[in-house]
Amino acid sequence: MSKVAQKQRKRRAEIIETAIRLMADTPFDALSVSDICRAAGISIGSFYHYFSKKSDLLVGLLTLVDDALREEVFPLLDREDERENLLLLARGFASYIQGNDLERSRLIAAIEPFDTALDGRPRPLWTKLMELFGRGQEKGQITASLPPEELTRLYLIALRGVSVDWTRHNGGYDLLQTTDVLLGLFLQALRARP
Repeated sequence: MSKVAQKQRKRRAEIIETAIRLMADTPFDALSVSDICRAAGISIGSFYHYFSKKSDLLVGLLTLVDDALREEVFPLLDREDERENLLLLARGFASYIQGNDLERSRLIAAIEPFDTALDGRPRPLWTKLMELFGRGQEKGQITASLPPEELTRLYLIALRGVSVDWTRHNGGYDLLQTTDVLLGLFLQALRARP
C-alpha cells in the first residue's frame, strides 16, 4: 500500500473513531456531519472526501474490523485442517469485538449485514471464509453437501449472532469462550462423513 493510501486509510479511521466517541453521548441519528467534522478538526468537504454520506461511517466501522482481521488474524491461518483455521478466524473476530468498548461492539452488531461486499469491493472476511470452506471441501475435511457460499453465509450468521447476544447482555460473559463452543459445534456438524 502506498504512503498516500496509508495516510488516507489512517485519516478515515480517525474520523470513524471521532464519530464513535461522539456516539457515546449522542445517538448516531442525532449526530450531524458538522458535529463530527468539528470534533475531528476537518472541514465538511474533507468529510465528504472520505464518506459519501453519514451512514458510510458505519460501513467504515466494518472496514476497520476487516482490516484488523486481515492484518492480525489472516496471516495465522496456516493450519492443515481448515476447520481449525475457521475456528481461529472466529476467535479473532470475537477477540476484536470483546477487546473494544461495548459501545463500539453495539454499533458493529447493529449495522446492516454487508456480508459479501463493502464499498463495492469484495469484503475480506467473506472472501477468506469462502477460501477456507472451499479448501476444506477440497481436502475432504468439510461436507460438500452445501456450496462454500452457503457455508460462509451460515457461518457469518452464527458469528454475528453470538456477538450480538454478547452486546445485548452488556458483555456479561466471555465472548471468546462462547464463540469457541458455538462455532466449534457448527464446524463439527460440517465434518465430512466417510
